[in-house]
Amino acid sequence: MITPDSPTAPAQLRPAGLVPLERPGFGAGLKAMLGGYGYLFRTPDLWPLALVPTGLALVLTVVLAIVGVKLAPSLVELIVSEPGTGALWTALMVVLRILSLAVALVAALAISFGLAKPLSGPALERMVRRAEADLGAPAWPEVGFFADMWRALESTLVALAFTLPILIVLGVVGFFFAPASVVIIPLQLAVTALAGAWDLCDCPLSIRGVPVAARVAFVRRNLAAVMGFGFGLALLSLLPCSLLIVLPAGILGAARLVVTLERWEATRQAPR
Repeated sequence: MITPDSPTAPAQLRPAGLVPLERPGFGAGLKAMLGGYGYLFRTPDLWPLALVPTGLALVLTVVLAIVGVKLAPSLVELIVSEPGTGALWTALMVVLRILSLAVALVAALAISFGLAKPLSGPALERMVRRAEADLGAPAWPEVGFFADMWRALESTLVALAFTLPILIVLGVVGFFFAPASVVIIPLQLAVTALAGAWDLCDCPLSIRGVPVAARVAFVRRNLAAVMGFGFGLALLSLLPCSLLIVLPAGILGAARLVVTLERWEATRQAPR
């Protein structure tokens, strides 16, 4: 159970409602992710707030994609400064151009969603508070605009600091030893899913006013549930158009998961 460092935080009472008999695991995380989408669809008054991160992500994606598409040919020319002649070189250059465009578009998408979360922090916070109120969770003290943006950015930086080196190492190993891709690709997906789950779950955790170390410890204690949440996030992101609302729906699902985990941990610490 996490303990807020703010003296104005509400007391951690034993929560009302159904409490899991066992520590929520992978299935609970997956269910929470799906529940976030369902809750968003059932709550139309949250749709205007959901448009904030979605709109920001779309605008940033378009802008960065245009920049990436324009810079991709220069990247290819930098890699292959003196291309040879013949059909093989022609085919190779075509493949490199296609790959550079794909990398640019994927990078634009990843950066856009990474920036959209801190920029739309206040809207996401209001969504989390609404979802937790409907679940019977206590109301947490209000957070200032810039403090909220900083906490969201802090979460993104922590995710990048932990996952980016791992992804780079796995990518290098896969590049130089292709047969290892059978193991490396699932590992890369798992690391990416965990990073996305952390970034979303950190939003309801940061509202509680706890430091980063405590938030990381909370996720570590409930790693199976967070991995299930990340797995659901990865699956739903593959569905057509679901990527447009993955950020607001994921935040709502994260709020449900955090409340569930807190309730379970509260029962373990409650006096018998």
